[in-house]
Amino acid sequence: MTDSITQFVVGLIEKKAKLPKNIDLPSLNYIDSGYVDSIAIIKFVVEIEAKYEIEISETDIESPEFRTIGGLVSMINKKLGG
Repeated sequence: MTDSITQFVVGLIEKKAKLPKNIDLPSLNYIDSGYVDSIAIIKFVVEIEAKYEIEISETDIESPEFRTIGGLVSMINKKLGG
């Protein structure tokens, strides 16, 4: 399940720009790196919520966990009961 969530999240991020091949995906801060900006974050969250039928709260979005691919995947997994 974690691999498919990671693939989905990476796919959303790569709508803007391809990620480098040699990057450490779990620790990539996709917000600070400019892959998802403050305007795109709402659409990003809506797409994740729709795909997994979960709710990502404002508190979730403000957490450091949300800012990295690994943290976001972990957050989604927890919300799915994993």
